Amino acid sequence: MPGEALTEADLSKSLDTSRGTVREALRQLQQSGLVEIFPYRGAFVTRLTPHKAWEIYTLRATLEPMAVRLAFEYNPYTQDDFDQFEALVLRMSGLSSRGPGLYETVRADLEFHRVLCERCTNGLLLEMIRNLQALTMLFILTTKIYHSDRVDDAISHRRLLDGISRGDQDLAAELLRKHIIDAGQSLVSCMEESPELANPEKEAQ
Repeated sequence: MPGEALTEADLSKSLDTSRGTVREALRQLQQSGLVEIFPYRGAFVTRLTPHKAWEIYTLRATLEPMAVRLAFEYNPYTQDDFDQFEALVLRMSGLSSRGPGLYETVRADLEFHRVLCERCTNGLLLEMIRNLQALTMLFILTTKIYHSDRVDDAISHRRLLDGISRGDQDLAAELLRKHIIDAGQSLVSCMEESPELANPEKEAQ
């Protein structure tokens, strides 16, 4: 969970591997933004600050709609894509964003956005979106943990699917932008009202 301590000795024992391997894995996770390492305190699962959440959702709200526009223009979605979208929405509707279903919900959400952007023909844009994947996962996970989403996942992604199905790139891009902005603003508001969320380093001390 965000903010949880990651102890080399415990991880080494549970994963049946060396502490050196665990240490290197933690360094790689730190580079991807999923782990924070504090001198003399150790490693912790990254917990978003309100500002970092704002950075993630404003960037996603710019990049992902651009990818959708390019997909519509140069590499339109196929029936296979729509079948995947439909399956993912149905999967979300059958999952709970609490308990065991939490991480499956996050995976389904991530996969929906991956399929949505992958038809973009701009390699540099796709690379930027992929580089955000780890932080995007953390962002989505945080919205689920603190229940900041105003609309159920299945409903919000059904709206996106309906917009894409109409074949209107402006509508699809705007729905996606609003989907990300609404989720981001709601999460930031929730975090700003919670002192422990706004000060992750304090808890790690």
